[in-house]
Amino acid sequence: MKHVIRSALISSSFKMRGFRPEDAIVLSCDPRSGSTWLSELLVSTTPSAVIWEPFHLDKVPRAREVGLSWRQYIPVDADWPEAERFIRDVLTGQVINEWTGWANPVREFISAQQLIVKCCRANAFLPWMVRKIQFRRPPIHFLRHPFAIAASQLRMGNFGTEKMLETLNSDRYSRELSESTNYIKGLENDEERIVAMWCRTQKPCLDDPDYDANYVRMHYETLSLDPATEVARLFGSWGEAVPGIAKEQVQKASRMTQGESLSHSPERQVRKWQEVFTDKQVQRMSRIISDFGITIYDEHPMPHAQKK
Repeated sequence: MKHVIRSALISSSFKMRGFRPEDAIVLSCDPRSGSTWLSELLVSTTPSAVIWEPFHLDKVPRAREVGLSWRQYIPVDADWPEAERFIRDVLTGQVINEWTGWANPVREFISAQQLIVKCCRANAFLPWMVRKIQFRRPPIHFLRHPFAIAASQLRMGNFGTEKMLETLNSDRYSRELSESTNYIKGLENDEERIVAMWCRTQKPCLDDPDYDANYVRMHYETLSLDPATEVARLFGSWGEAVPGIAKEQVQKASRMTQGESLSHSPERQVRKWQEVFTDKQVQRMSRIISDFGITIYDEHPMPHAQKK
């Protein structure tokens, strides 16, 4: 009951203040990508509230009721009014429960001047969303090397691919993804399936012909190695000056990685997945990236410039 009352109070406060979907900051990422670190940096610059993972089917009943899948793909020209209404409610703070509202105490929700929507399950429908909602600040498309994502998810032990295989055909638009579905089902190892799913969910954004206008791409690797430059680039892309506190916050580990990310040099953290996978595994995973036609990552730890 306490959580229900808390959620209702927060939602009512947001509604009274008239938050608009276009004003939300969207941080679109992957599980274990280092995105919590970036969300905490953004919170430190302006009084903000984080809407936490609103597309998690087990934690947000309405996401399931609307019919979203775990890695939902939506074609850019799709007409899905129920999903659009749900997403607009997410962006205005009207989808608050114990899960989506855990990242801030009530006082911070009440005093928030902006909403930050951190979501690990929106990449495949981001091109559709930016065409439905004219964001004042282009959403952040936050990427980390898929081999690092695979290594981290496997180490955590709660990102098995069994559910992934069960839900590949449950997507509303699964017919348009049948080729990649069959490809993923034909893979033998968890790390290969995680990399292939990363490719499947990132490809709609990476192939967007209006990418530079629609998103701000950031990489965990470059943010780790040169945080001052990357933070300046982010705020510059929004036409804003860099808040001084951002330069301090970027040196701190997130609450999700405390005691882990800063235990090694940034260079080693970026290359850490190389200590996990054998050369043969790397070769197989590299082939998967190539098969999907993605050029931004390969067997090297740093990202490449996207080929147009």
